[in-house]
Amino acid sequence: MKNNIKKRIWILIIVLLSIVGISMYGIPKYFQEENKVPQVCGVEKCFTVELARTAAEQELGLMNRTTMEEDHGMLFIFSKSDLYNFWMKNTRIPLDMLRIDDHFKVARIMTAQPCTVDPCMIYNPEV
Repeated sequence: MKNNIKKRIWILIIVLLSIVGISMYGIPKYFQEENKVPQVCGVEKCFTVELARTAAEQELGLMNRTTMEEDHGMLFIFSKSDLYNFWMKNTRIPLDMLRIDDHFKVARIMTAQPCTVDPCMIYNPEV
């Protein structure tokens, strides 16, 4: 149970790194664009991430996935620093979402459950 929680927390860290404003300046500090497999690294561990750069990629997110490999996640890269809402529509696995502040510190952790009925809950990084 403890490992599952830890895993979900790290997945969410990756997913929400960009929510609080990883600007285009900050992104190269965490992974190299020329890497074939982008990674985000913390003090003790690196995580393989899929990049959601375009509006279409961000809208799709992790929808319809039934599994997620350990130490994998999705990094949302936005063109401007702001707080963005997320939802779990058609997302079949629970995810941890992290909001990272402008100093790259974890400011909030949210556990998001799959959405089974419409309307889906909106996860607001400020609330």
